[in-house]
Amino acid sequence: MRLLFLNPNTSTSMAETMAAEARRIAAPGTQIDVHSAGFGSSYISTRSEAAVAGHALLSSIAAHYDGHDAIIVGAFIIPAVSQAAKEFAPVPLIATGEAGLATAQLLGPRFSILSIGAPARKMTFELVEALGQLPRLASIRDMGVSGTDLVDRQQAADDTAVALALDAIETDLADVIVLGAGSMEGMADRIRDRIPVPVVSPVASAVIMAEGLVRMGHRKPTAGAFAGPEGIAMTGLDPALSSFFSRRD
Repeated sequence: MRLLFLNPNTSTSMAETMAAEARRIAAPGTQIDVHSAGFGSSYISTRSEAAVAGHALLSSIAAHYDGHDAIIVGAFIIPAVSQAAKEFAPVPLIATGEAGLATAQLLGPRFSILSIGAPARKMTFELVEALGQLPRLASIRDMGVSGTDLVDRQQAADDTAVALALDAIETDLADVIVLGAGSMEGMADRIRDRIPVPVVSPVASAVIMAEGLVRMGHRKPTAGAFAGPEGIAMTGLDPALSSFFSRRD
């Protein structure tokens, strides 16, 4: 089985962090190929950045999908972007954010999300709302650290996450903790024993779900909400993307 893991921002270090978690959890024999966006921002925290990331994501799908059984998009991202990618992709596609929240739903009635900081908070809230999970949301707790801090000051970041998680459990009555950023991946395995409720890695969730979809034989739908585009003439796009839009299956 081959999975295509697409990072919709341009940060190779964040892609490597997510890829390490993806490969750690993947079943033996699953190959995971990772690509970052060819243009855009290094971190997505606003709707405008997400709009650019959506274009970059479609370009990445067109350029790299061939030979893969499913696609994973590594982001807690505006639902409209992942919905467009699901429609566009020729194979099943899962975004890590939706996978993490789906896992949380199975593990407890209320969940809290650990977010890197305030700029991404509104997008995290919109994702929860779009997925119909607001009644289950206990809180979104801001770590107040940068992606660099998560790497360079790992122990301090882990301690902060544990403190926030414990307070969310006590104060917000959270039954599950969800990591809300790709740069946090790997943290769940490090802090799990220090927290009395499940800690969800969205990347791990997405990998296992993607493997499951492939093993169950699910394929790209040809009708319904996510049926793909066909025979659309586009101008000004990169050749691979233009060719993908214009093809007819």
